Amino acid sequence: MSEEISAFLQLLIESKKKASKTLSNGKKVRIPDGEAPAYFEWIIWRAFLAIDSLTIDPWDARRFKIDRDFLPVGTAPGNGPDIVFEFEDMVLVVEVTLTSSSRQEAAEGEPVRRHVAKYAADNANNGKKVFGLFLAINVDTNTANSFRLGEWYMKGDRRIALNIVPMSLLDFKAIWDASLDDVSKVLPKLKYLMMECRSHINEHAPEWKKKVSELAQQTAASLKS
Repeated sequence: MSEEISAFLQLLIESKKKASKTLSNGKKVRIPDGEAPAYFEWIIWRAFLAIDSLTIDPWDARRFKIDRDFLPVGTAPGNGPDIVFEFEDMVLVVEVTLTSSSRQEAAEGEPVRRHVAKYAADNANNGKKVFGLFLAINVDTNTANSFRLGEWYMKGDRRIALNIVPMSLLDFKAIWDASLDDVSKVLPKLKYLMMECRSHINEHAPEWKKKVSELAQQTAASLKS
């Protein structure tokens, strides 16, 4: 399954219509035309299921539907995050997008912060750290800046600090591929990576975006060792 997940991630990165990948067992995988957004959510969900550390049922982590063959049927509906993973000491709110350039910040900046803020507020008193992971083929700098500032005001002007990290799918894939032999190593490394990325938010957005990528690649390298 790990190899298959990696193949789907690569197909999303390449974004080529009718492209396919052949696995070591001879099986071919491809993303049907027009279904890349749904497959993006689906394959990230499968990746975190493979880590096998959830404290909730797998179907409770996703908001999109799947068919009898375990394949996605459309994307998650609006008014909520794409996927939410709950672990023993962490909640990870994951949002994915295929949009790019300035359109990305306009489409994703406000909803992602609002969604992460809800879970941050809901988990404020249970000791669980809440992170937002934003995955895109390419992260626009304005989007990165919105998440770098990382704050949201609830009713009554109550401010909530948000821990959101924007990451390219290429960097996420590097982490995944480095852990193919033992995916159980990913979760603690990922939590440390998120915390380390947030510790550099005083840098300007372009530099912070580069730092996130550097830290992700360092994490991948550490998983290989």
